[in-house]
Amino acid sequence: MGGFPALGGGGAGMGGSGPLAAGGTASSIGGSAGAESGGASGGAGGATSQGGGAGVTAGLVIPPMRDTASKVPISHASGYTVEGNYAYGPLTAQRIDVIYPPNAGPKGTQVLPVVLMFHGGAWIHSYTNDYGSGKDHMSTFFDRFLAHGFLVCNAEYRVNDGTADGAVAPAAVQDALLAAKWCWDYLDYFHGDRARYVVTGASAGGHLALMVGMTTPAAMLGPTSPSDFKIAAIVDGYGPADIEAEINAVAKGWIPPSLPNRAAIAKQVSPMTYVRKDIPPVIDVQGSEDNTAPIGDSIRLINLLAAAGADASIHQVQGAGHGFTTPASAWPDAEKAMFDWLTARGIGK
Repeated sequence: MGGFPALGGGGAGMGGSGPLAAGGTASSIGGSAGAESGGASGGAGGATSQGGGAGVTAGLVIPPMRDTASKVPISHASGYTVEGNYAYGPLTAQRIDVIYPPNAGPKGTQVLPVVLMFHGGAWIHSYTNDYGSGKDHMSTFFDRFLAHGFLVCNAEYRVNDGTADGAVAPAAVQDALLAAKWCWDYLDYFHGDRARYVVTGASAGGHLALMVGMTTPAAMLGPTSPSDFKIAAIVDGYGPADIEAEINAVAKGWIPPSLPNRAAIAKQVSPMTYVRKDIPPVIDVQGSEDNTAPIGDSIRLINLLAAAGADASIHQVQGAGHGFTTPASAWPDAEKAMFDWLTARGIGK
């Protein structure tokens, strides 16, 4: 897709570290529990084996480190084990929960398909405000994936919320790619199936799911599939598909008018920029009446991908707007579309 200029708006927030921004070595994503500086005491260093990543060294599975001092809210899933706030990077928001059923996870015997997911909130809302966003608000997605037999990685990321821990675009995409690499590195530790590694999200999180599966190395935003991890499928839950078109609408808070190189950044973080054949299979599941993340943009993206030869489809949930709250049939319809599609590709059930 051609190269991109070096852009501001988030890169400095990654500590200016080349290895970290690119997924880096394990020591750049480790860090002792409670440490926000990504110190070298992380338990994920060294050379890797088994085609895996930081979690496997010289044949030994090394546990990742949880940030027990983190104040990022943790997911709740009744009847499942929730291991909260693993540090996938050194910054406050770079925390991820891992959720799995009995007889699974590090001490279990089951090897499960894995889903990495991202919450919504227009890239400006998260656990730092009362909007009802943040990873702990993703139960409508992770409950369904858990019920369908998945191990869930539920990620927090930086948003442009005006706090010291926030950041404008492209920080959320950088974090999403870093989280995807962290999960890949530890799939062996959590007994996740490398051939069934799915990414999903809601609204802004749906956009991040698209970016995890579609971003190319030329974007210089971080680790990319399939060179650093391999995404088996993208399930986009009503994510904005054309950020350039939405720069003065839903994306305005994330890419504010005061941001230098604003137009270039919008192009850099837009799924439309990365249309090509060799992306993971993708489905967009979205309300037919969605005007927040315009359904027309999603239809156009899917049509362009299909024309390029990609496995791309869209399912419109009739009568639903942005999200699947109403009508009453919306979530059952969306759930069936998601998991029928995954099952047809040998990933879900």
